[in-house]
Amino acid sequence: MDQDVVVTALGPVGPRRLGPAEPVPGARCGGPTPVRPHAARPPTTLVCVLLCEDREVYRIGLRVVLEAEPDMAVIAETTHLPEALEAAADGEGTVVVVVRQGLVAGDALPLLRDLCRRNTAVLVLAEPETESEPELVEILQAGVRGFLPRRSGAQRLVDGVRALARDEAALDPAATSHLVHHLTAGPQQRSAPPMRALDRLTGRQRDVAELVAQGLSNEEIACRLFLSLATVKSHLTAAMRRLDVRSRTELAILVTRESSPAA
Repeated sequence: MDQDVVVTALGPVGPRRLGPAEPVPGARCGGPTPVRPHAARPPTTLVCVLLCEDREVYRIGLRVVLEAEPDMAVIAETTHLPEALEAAADGEGTVVVVVRQGLVAGDALPLLRDLCRRNTAVLVLAEPETESEPELVEILQAGVRGFLPRRSGAQRLVDGVRALARDEAALDPAATSHLVHHLTAGPQQRSAPPMRALDRLTGRQRDVAELVAQGLSNEEIACRLFLSLATVKSHLTAAMRRLDVRSRTELAILVTRESSPAA
């Protein structure tokens, strides 16, 4: 059974070239890894990984998991997609880029397409509130071949990176189901926009948005829905981003308008 990674150390923020974590001297991406003097194992193919994660604890956790594998090396860490695009250009051979979905959606899609056109394979890690069929289809159309939930266990992540390095796909079953639905739906189903803006929200995001419209504070919403305050704030931020509103007042107006019988 997959287990979550527990991170016990903190590292610096921002893109950097790795020193102590560099691969064995003489090794290169996509090429044979020289046998260390004290190792009896035969040479293997080195998988070079580039991390694009703006949350430090998660970034360190990813590095710990991947560099525990004898055939993998994290060659760079970045916090934004433009930095990842620049760092990927410096790598030799195929580089697997692991990136959080929130960093590739919306305005970042053109950069994602550029990244996929290079000698890279991209693995997108999705958080529950960002898993939606329209965004998934856009990401796959950009050239991404790897899509897994961010809550995936360590072994599942490692297997996904290895699959991409072998030029194979690494898609979560739920993502595959969304893709099949998109491909098999009729043209009208695919092209028709959602009837309401609120349909873009997950069930929990909509619950939070509706309670905001009723005038409840975050603390009151947390008590009403039996959620932590941090979780309420996360759902509220995601809902406002998806609905393209900048304040609680705008969100309340939108929810009230769409919930009215005339909407």
